[in-house]
Amino acid sequence: MDSAHPEEHREQMSHSISPMPKPLFSRHLNILSFALISAVFYWMAYYSVSGLLPNSIPIHHDDYNNYSFLANGVAWSWIRPLSTWLIFVLSSLGPDWLIWSVRILTATYVFLCWKILIEVVQPRQYWITLALFATASLSSPIVAEYARYTGMVTHMMSGCLGLAAVYCLFKDDRRENDTWLYVSAALLLLSTLAKEDFILFYAFSFAYILFKSKKALNKRLLVGLVGLAISLLIVAGSKFIAASPFLGISDAQSPYLVDISPSRVAATVWRYLRWDEHPVMMVHGLIISMTLIFSSIVAMIVLLRDRTLPKTLYIVGVVLTLIAPYSVLPNHVNPYYELIWLPFIIGSVYVALTELLNMNTVTRPRTYLACAALAALVIPLYLTDTPRRFSVGHWYDALESNNSKVFKLLEDNKVAINAAPSACVYGADSFSPWYMHGGQYLDSVMGLHTVWNIVIDKSSPLYPGFLQGAAFSRGRIVVTDPSEVNTNCLKLSLTETE
Repeated sequence: MDSAHPEEHREQMSHSISPMPKPLFSRHLNILSFALISAVFYWMAYYSVSGLLPNSIPIHHDDYNNYSFLANGVAWSWIRPLSTWLIFVLSSLGPDWLIWSVRILTATYVFLCWKILIEVVQPRQYWITLALFATASLSSPIVAEYARYTGMVTHMMSGCLGLAAVYCLFKDDRRENDTWLYVSAALLLLSTLAKEDFILFYAFSFAYILFKSKKALNKRLLVGLVGLAISLLIVAGSKFIAASPFLGISDAQSPYLVDISPSRVAATVWRYLRWDEHPVMMVHGLIISMTLIFSSIVAMIVLLRDRTLPKTLYIVGVVLTLIAPYSVLPNHVNPYYELIWLPFIIGSVYVALTELLNMNTVTRPRTYLACAALAALVIPLYLTDTPRRFSVGHWYDALESNNSKVFKLLEDNKVAINAAPSACVYGADSFSPWYMHGGQYLDSVMGLHTVWNIVIDKSSPLYPGFLQGAAFSRGRIVVTDPSEVNTNCLKLSLTETE
């Protein structure tokens, strides 16, 4: 198009694209939208699956490490310094601060996914579409983990910053000045300092926005490329200066083994979509994988029909660029990563429907038809996921109940424990504060100071995990065979708490 006639182009655009009407309560749209997503998150993660209120009881060894991170101190490192600093600060404020930050970041992440989606396609029925989007995005069985597991903090923090960076690119495209462009580049760098997984997503979105843009490109291209280059330098420093294990280990048994062979990458991507090896996620994965295939087919149809770059193709590309960093780690496939790209898979359906139905020429029946089609996905997904989400929530509830009894026993005996030179612990399990953890949680969070003798038979499958915890403990933990127990130590039986 001739760039000498921008006003003519804007006039043509105004006739071809119908602006989104102002939704109800539009004055406080962002606040109310975030509140709705947060309410759906609480319903999915707690109220619909658990009788317990949100708490900060640790379950996984990552929880123990993160809650007691203050004891380790903090210093500059090339390895994810921003998220490391955040965990340090929040752990110094107390466990509730850390786990609530994960919950808030999760709701914020889904909200930012929504903000990007409505930059691509503006829904005519705003609140109906948002309610359906939030329900489907947060229906997954793994959502229960995002309310309870502190290990999510790193990728949620990086993800929120990365999504905000891309959202600012869209805002910059609508503005005459470049303020949002610089904000976007700064957010990208912060995202990379938290975790390195959102650089490709930013690069892809940056290319898409520039390709579709009518705004001058020179400065924008330079600033974006500089931001990406600095981000890659940060990753290089983490890999080659700090030797970050998260960026690849040559050991074939390591969870961070990198395999970039096309067949292995494709297989890992499919595992992340299909989940046919994971009982809780199997049916969910079938629906989600078919959903992405549907959106991809529609994108091809629209491409051939309209001879323009479909918006659906961008959303499908977003999904793949978000999966990409995880697709090269075939030994590290975890269901909880799905939430990173799931909202965009859900959103791709609505974008695909709007393009397939030619929603630029809007009629009321078409807008409701798009919502009805989205509901046809959301309702069976919710009905399928709810019992499986309940299963995950119940699993956490049982462990939280058991661990709360263990901590109560320790708290009740705090004076005796601190007065004794050592304590002999019987019946510790794999979710106890000594398993794969050096005991810092007991020392720095609970104020328990003694030498812990974990009494366990060497033939037990838990024995290596307790040895690993002892290796990290600086002498605080000693793994002891029942035949070698010191008769003078303070005896604590955890089986009495069951």
